[in-house]
Amino acid sequence: TIPDTTPVGTVDEYMFQEGVQNQLDILDNELVGLIPVKRRVREIAALLIVDKMRKKLGLETAVPSLHMSFTGAPGTGKTTVAMRMGQILAKMGYCRSGHMQVATRDDLVGQYVGHTAPKTKEQIKEAMGGILFIDEAYYLYNASNDRDYGQESIEILLNVMESNKDDLVVVLAG
Repeated sequence: TIPDTTPVGTVDEYMFQEGVQNQLDILDNELVGLIPVKRRVREIAALLIVDKMRKKLGLETAVPSLHMSFTGAPGTGKTTVAMRMGQILAKMGYCRSGHMQVATRDDLVGQYVGHTAPKTKEQIKEAMGGILFIDEAYYLYNASNDRDYGQESIEILLNVMESNKDDLVVVLAG
């Protein structure tokens, strides 16, 4: 028989080796309370580590969508959690740098015909390899205004979220 040389390890051991545990500890110290949020971040990290372990063993795997939506009142830590998620994803190899590009409606949507696409694409370009954090995302589309160009920005974002899901994580916040 051929001995199995696959290294045995636990998710916790991999978190420590990858430097993920350090990022989780920083998040624990930065945010007071928010136990469900911290637990969910830890669960996502564990899921991605299991995905990496499966790949390493040659098992079939499908990377889950990493795009996220954070809701909560101002000052509840949405930006902090997104920034830490970027660092965790970078440590695990799910994004190149883990940097975070923060954008609002004003950064994405133009006031005139032809201005929205370049603005949205510029924000996406700046975020590639990391996180595009769209603050107050609920303002992107204004259904009561016929001349609102938010829908165009949303369509571009959806297209890029699907076609570049291996190189960009979009976090909608609000």
